[in-house]
Amino acid sequence: MAIRELAPEVVAQIAAGEVITRAGDVVKELVENAIDAVLARSALRRTALAGSAVASVSVPGAGSGLDGQRQAEEIVHVGTLSVEIVDGGYTRIEIADDGCGIPPDELATALRRHATSKIQSAEDLERLASLGFRGEALAAIIAVADVTIVSATSAAEIGASIRADANGVGPAQPQARRPGTTVTVDSLFERIPARRKYQRTASAETAHIGSLLQGFSLAYPEISFALTCDGRRVLRTSGSGDLRETAGALFGPEIARELLLLRDPPDLDGKADAAVGLSGLMGGPSIHRATRSGIFLTINRRPVDHRALTYALEDGYMTQLPVGRHPVAIVDITIDPADVDANVHPTKREVRLLRDRQVFALLHRAVRATLMETIGMPRIGELGTDVATLMPQEPLDAAPVSLFSSDGASTIAPEEDFARPKLSSLRILGQVALTYIICEGRAGLYLVDQHAAHERVLLERLEENYSRQDRSQLLLDPVVVELPRLLRSAADEYAEALRRLGFDAEPFGDGEAIVRAVPSALRPRHIDRVLRETHEALDAEGARPDWRERLALLLSCKTAVKAGQHLEIAEMQSLLGQLDEANLCATCSHGRPTALLLSVSQLEREFGRR
Repeated sequence: MAIRELAPEVVAQIAAGEVITRAGDVVKELVENAIDAVLARSALRRTALAGSAVASVSVPGAGSGLDGQRQAEEIVHVGTLSVEIVDGGYTRIEIADDGCGIPPDELATALRRHATSKIQSAEDLERLASLGFRGEALAAIIAVADVTIVSATSAAEIGASIRADANGVGPAQPQARRPGTTVTVDSLFERIPARRKYQRTASAETAHIGSLLQGFSLAYPEISFALTCDGRRVLRTSGSGDLRETAGALFGPEIARELLLLRDPPDLDGKADAAVGLSGLMGGPSIHRATRSGIFLTINRRPVDHRALTYALEDGYMTQLPVGRHPVAIVDITIDPADVDANVHPTKREVRLLRDRQVFALLHRAVRATLMETIGMPRIGELGTDVATLMPQEPLDAAPVSLFSSDGASTIAPEEDFARPKLSSLRILGQVALTYIICEGRAGLYLVDQHAAHERVLLERLEENYSRQDRSQLLLDPVVVELPRLLRSAADEYAEALRRLGFDAEPFGDGEAIVRAVPSALRPRHIDRVLRETHEALDAEGARPDWRERLALLLSCKTAVKAGQHLEIAEMQSLLGQLDEANLCATCSHGRPTALLLSVSQLEREFGRR
C-alpha cells in the first residue's frame, strides 16, 4: 500500500482525539481559557487603577465610605465564569465569562490550530504563566462538535460572533455583548458515532464536570463560578477571594469551619525554603472520605494529577486516619515556573518537577506539622465521621482557646471550656470489657482504648530509635526468622531497617535474618512470633515503597497490649503517662481514636439535669 498524507479532516480528528476524549475535556479546556481571560482583564483593570489617585490606597482600607468598599470588592473579586451543560455536555456546553474578550478580526484566527496569545516563542514554554498555551483546544473541539463563539472587548463598541460546524468556519458577524466571551458547543461527537458509543453516561459525565469545577473554584477563589446542569443550578461560589468561604460553598459551612490552615514549615536546616511555597486548607483526622475526591492539588494554581504528591500528602496523615479512608485537603504549591514542565501530556493535568524530592518532603512535613500543632484529645459526639478535637493543653484556669486560627475560627462553648489535662493526672476508675480504661477528670469521663494507646506509644518510640538507635535489650537466645519474599533481594537493607528501629539483626543465609536484640520499647517475649506475623503481613501486602514504615506500624500493632487483657492500676497509670508524652496522641497507627471524652454537660443532658 502506498504511503500518502492523510486528509486534513482526518488529521484534525486524530489530533482532537488526543485533547478531547470526553465532554469533561471540553469543559476543562474552555474553562482554562476563560480563567486566563478573566485574569487578563483583571490585570488590565489593576494597571488602570494603579495609575489613578483613587487606587493609591491598598486593600484592605482601600478608601473610605461606600466608594472605598466598592473599590476593595472590585480588586478582590476579579470576575465571573458560568458553565451550563445539557445531557452531561453531549447535547450542549455553554461557557461564559467577563474576561478580556477576543477582537472581531481575531475570531477566525482563534479557531485555527496552534493559534494562541499566551506564548510567542519556545522559550515561553519554560516559564508558563497561564493555564492554556498550546492553542489546540478550539480547533480540537471544532473537529468533533459544532461551536459558536460570541465575544466582545471593552475597547470595542460592539462584539462579534462566529460559528464553525461540519461545513467549515463561517464569517464573523456583528453581535451585541458585554465584554467577555461565550463559547457554545453543540452535538458533541455526533459526527463520530464510534466515539460517542463508548462515552460514559450523562450522569457520570455530569459528576466529572462538577468535580473539575470544584477544583478550579478552589484554585481561584477570587473568581465566581457557577454550574448549571439540565436547567438546575448545582454549584455556585461567591468569588470573594476567601478560600474557606469557597470551601464552605462546596462542602458545607460545618466542614469549612473544621478545615485547618496548612503550615508552611521551615526546611530541614531550620530556614524557610524560599523556592517552594505551600498554602491551603486541610482536614483534621475527623474529616475523611472513602475516595480521594476530597484532595485538590494545584501547582502555581494549575490543578494537577500527581500520584507522588498525593502520596506525600496522604503519608503525612499516616496513623491519623482509619484504614481505607482518605483526607480532605486543598493545597497550592508555588514553584518557580522554570522548575515546572506542564508541556508533558495533551490534557495538561500531568506535570514534571525539577526538584520533585524537595517538594514531596516539604509537603509531607507541612501536613505532619499542621496535625501535630492542632490535634488533641478527641471528644464524643462532635462533627465528623469519627471525632473532633479538644483544645490544646493550657492551665485549667486559662481563658477559652479557639480551635482554629482566627480566620473563620470557632471556639468551644463556655460550658465546655476545659483544657485537656495530663492523662496521668486523671483518677483511674478501672477497665470496661478488659479493653477500655475509665478515668475521671474535671472535664468529665475519659475512655482510653488500651490497645490503641499502647500502639501509638510503641510506634513513636520506634520512630525515635531511627534517630537515636541506643535503646535495645539483648535476647537470652538469638532468634532466626524467615524473611518475606519481597525482602529477600534486599536482606542488607532489611537488616539495616531493623537496626535503625532498635534491633540487633543481620542477614543469616539466603532467606533468613538473625536477631540478637530488640528495642527496649518492645517485649522480648514471643518476638519470633511477632516478626513472623509481621513478615506474613508484608508478604500479603506485596512490594510497596514504604515497607520500612510498614514494618514499624506492624511491629507496634502486634506487640501492643491487646483488647481483653487485664491490666493492674499501676500498668494503666504507666500507659497513660506514656501516652501523654506522644506527639500525636489522638489516634493509633490505624487512625482509630486512642481516647474519648464524655463531658460533664453531656452526662447532665443524658440524665435530664439540663
